[in-house]
Amino acid sequence: MSRKPTYEELEKRIEQLEKEKHSWLLTEEALLQSEERYRMIFNHSPLGIVHFDQEGVILDCNDHFLEVMGAPREKVLGFNMVTSAQNMAMRSAVQTALDGELGVYDGEYRSVTGDKSTQLRAIYNCLTSEEGKFLGAVGLFEDISETKRAEKALKASEQRYRTLVETMNEGVLIRNEKDRITYVNQRLCQMWGYSSDEICGHSSTDFLDEDNQIILKEQRIKRREGVHTPYEITWTAKDGRKIVTIMSPRPIFDDQGAFKGSFGIITDITNRKQAEETLARQAKELERSNAELEQFAYVASHDMQEPLRMIASYVQLLARRYKGKLDQDADDFIAYAVDGSKRMQTMINDLLAYSRVGRINGEAESTDCQKILEWALGNLGTAIEENQATITHGKLPTLVVSGGLIGLLFQNLIGNAIKFHGKEPPQIHISAKLEGKEWLFAFRDNGIGFDPQYTDRIFTIFQRLHGVGVYPGTGIGLAICKKIVEYHGGKIWAESALEKGTTFYFTIPVTQGNQ
Repeated sequence: MSRKPTYEELEKRIEQLEKEKHSWLLTEEALLQSEERYRMIFNHSPLGIVHFDQEGVILDCNDHFLEVMGAPREKVLGFNMVTSAQNMAMRSAVQTALDGELGVYDGEYRSVTGDKSTQLRAIYNCLTSEEGKFLGAVGLFEDISETKRAEKALKASEQRYRTLVETMNEGVLIRNEKDRITYVNQRLCQMWGYSSDEICGHSSTDFLDEDNQIILKEQRIKRREGVHTPYEITWTAKDGRKIVTIMSPRPIFDDQGAFKGSFGIITDITNRKQAEETLARQAKELERSNAELEQFAYVASHDMQEPLRMIASYVQLLARRYKGKLDQDADDFIAYAVDGSKRMQTMINDLLAYSRVGRINGEAESTDCQKILEWALGNLGTAIEENQATITHGKLPTLVVSGGLIGLLFQNLIGNAIKFHGKEPPQIHISAKLEGKEWLFAFRDNGIGFDPQYTDRIFTIFQRLHGVGVYPGTGIGLAICKKIVEYHGGKIWAESALEKGTTFYFTIPVTQGNQ
């Protein structure tokens, strides 16, 4: 007969059961919490999750998987992926997982309804218990459509970039933080005469002579100081040629701001430099030739004065002594000779004046154009009074110019307007306004004007639009005006119409001190 437990033993047993119950409740609660966490992760995962049994039948899946599949839950659960799936590659990946290996599918998937096409990446893995019992498989689905589109766009962008870089007319060079060249385009290879393999891996200094290595080192110091302006540098080609270029550098930094190297755009200016040197030589030669020509004109006109004066004196002597003593033809011939010698003297004096423009009174200084105008009007006082001319003007600036030459310019333009007046007394208005970096002057009159087709001709030396005797002068005045304006770096032109007056325009560039 068994012994009945004592009260103390019953009390301990009850206490033990209470502890076991509490432990079981804690375990059940932990299991429920774990299940709840699992379900939360399962249902809210950004990945599609599916659970297969040992045969490949879908036991469970989350909402994201249904969205990817494009099918309702009732049609998905119980579906056999191994025997019924139409996508053979995906079917094979599931079978691989059921066979105990990792199954991967990466490609396009069209939904069950056929109205949605998605780029998927799916990873399938087998499930086993803690005891190693095979339980089926689980699959994780990721929609990589945006990633694929981004990769495609990046690839297209990369292709465009490479097409641009490889076909551009400038050389492109990329260097790492150790100044080793990591990339060059085909234009730079053509420029230097090396292949890409012969350039990459080398330092930039390997393609420079000693003088240009110094230039590069100085530029590196400037870059460390934050200066990245383009600079001129000469490279040495494989065949020894010197290639003059403009280097436009830019630094490369990583996301943390650490220097990772630089890239440079290299523009070959060898031909341009040669053209500039040729142009400079030609300009110097032209300057010398013009100086010699001006010297010749000055000497010729100056030295011709005396013999011509002698000829004119003797011809005039013949006219006075023998006029009326010979026949009429002789008197006419002598008169022609006297007139011709006088006109020749006038032309030589005008040529001498033309050659002196810029040689004499050419020094620039601060000049008040108001006072220059008063000086010119004073010289033309008799002509203004005789022709009852009216001259008005607006506000005139102070310029850094040759006062003597600008005075002669004003005098010639005003005198020209008075000379070629119409039936009405001459009315001349002078104005000046600042346009950008130059002063624009205008001399407007109410004279006889001229045909616009002769606009360029009027500024040519000794060119006249009227016959000798109709108007006095040799046609040198406007040629001198043109030379004075161009001497100051400006330009001159005219606008006119027959019987409607003329406006002469000229510009004087703004220089330091011009107001």
